[in-house]
Amino acid sequence: MRILVLSPHYDDAPLSLGQSLIDGALSRHEVTVGVVFGRSAWVRWFHPTRRRSPIATAIRRVEEQRNSRRFGYRLIIGGREEATLRLETTDTSRYLDPNADPSSSGEVEPALRVCAAWAERHDAVLAPLGVGDHLDHLVLAEVGRRLGASATRVGFYAERPYATMLGDSAIDERAVAIDSEARLMEASGPITTAKRQRLWYPSQFDEHFVAALRIDEEQGRCERLYLRANLTL
Repeated sequence: MRILVLSPHYDDAPLSLGQSLIDGALSRHEVTVGVVFGRSAWVRWFHPTRRRSPIATAIRRVEEQRNSRRFGYRLIIGGREEATLRLETTDTSRYLDPNADPSSSGEVEPALRVCAAWAERHDAVLAPLGVGDHLDHLVLAEVGRRLGASATRVGFYAERPYATMLGDSAIDERAVAIDSEARLMEASGPITTAKRQRLWYPSQFDEHFVAALRIDEEQGRCERLYLRANLTL
């Protein structure tokens, strides 16, 4: 099966589904990761500004290309600006908002057009749940809901590291809020060090990311998917 994973940013897909790509449910399929907000300004090494966005974007593209080889997925990159760039702020209250209405951002329709065109070449789409309340993730959760209302076969995935900080019951509640008909599927066995060892995002990963990965390993957490009735992996 040809599966399209909608990734808000360059690191979201392998960070959230890396174990599944290595030896879980996704390892049995032809996976393409579509990075929707492919214009970035965010790296650890300098303050994000519009002037610096071309170099930040280039750095993140190289990282994602390397990770696509390490995890075995194809890669397509969209040209939408990520929230920190289009809002021109690093104020987390502006783009990490549990009460945000993604439709008011003006990004849902453009992102939907991009994702719908990509989806035409695939058998199924996996979209983020919006765990963590990042505006870009919420936008793609809404895109996933709209694609699912059409003939597209759609599922949703729990984004990490946000999901690491939540109990599985809280993630399940989020999934019900997004799509009450979606059913849980554990997309991987317990997360292992193999995932952490393959991830390569030096411009992004600090101790917060590494600590979250180790918590997943220590607790034996699994990567979770929520699939509509017309999708079986």
